[in-house]
Amino acid sequence: MRHSLSLRPAGPTSRIRQRVLAAGASLLVAAGVTLGMVLEAGVAHAAPGSAVTAVATPRTLRIGMTGPDVLALQRRLIGLHYVPGALNGVFGSSTFHAVVAFQKVQGIGRDGQVGPVTRAKLASPVAPRLTQRRSGMYLEVNLTKQVLVIGYNSAVFRILDVSTGNGQPYTVNGVTRIARTPVGSFRIQRKIDAWRTSTLGRLYRPAYFYGGYAIHGSYSVPSYPASHGCVRVTIANMDRMYPTLKIGTPVKVYR
Repeated sequence: MRHSLSLRPAGPTSRIRQRVLAAGASLLVAAGVTLGMVLEAGVAHAAPGSAVTAVATPRTLRIGMTGPDVLALQRRLIGLHYVPGALNGVFGSSTFHAVVAFQKVQGIGRDGQVGPVTRAKLASPVAPRLTQRRSGMYLEVNLTKQVLVIGYNSAVFRILDVSTGNGQPYTVNGVTRIARTPVGSFRIQRKIDAWRTSTLGRLYRPAYFYGGYAIHGSYSVPSYPASHGCVRVTIANMDRMYPTLKIGTPVKVYR
């Protein structure tokens, strides 16, 4: 990862000054502060007594990027209960969807990128709240925010990006319906540990909570409502969640 540094010394650089700068850098390292950590804050501090300053603008992080700043993002997301996938410094699909989920909760643009607005929110985020206090594991689907919050013993455990019913009419076997996700309090009724092909498409490891409505994995989880009524999550998130979705797990869907 490259950073553009603007160095403006007060006069000609001497060997003495270089030694002072090197000594200052050694002190920072000894204190556990790395150049990457300093640059991530946007400012590189000069050694005491010198007139050397350096400023770096954090880059906008997006899918496909790698580096220590991506790793720092992943760690921050995990600390806030989002699911960026492996802590590997690679901005992949799971990190993208974790950023989108974060942006949804914060009420900002859902582009899956970390620019100035998202970065500021990461520093001072709005924390989602559960609407119920329960023991054990339970799910809450917020149709307005388009997120699924996993609660455990009345505390937020995980926050996932979802896509629910788009409110548009669709026709199956000559019958026209509206694509709405049912609102109310439900429980997981049955599960299928495989792909299931229905008249409306393919569902990965569906966990049904009301008739034919399920929480299921999909290769298509846009940042807006797009389903026929089911709650879509990513394939990776369904794999993470499926083993813990027991029959009888409470599911609340609300606006």
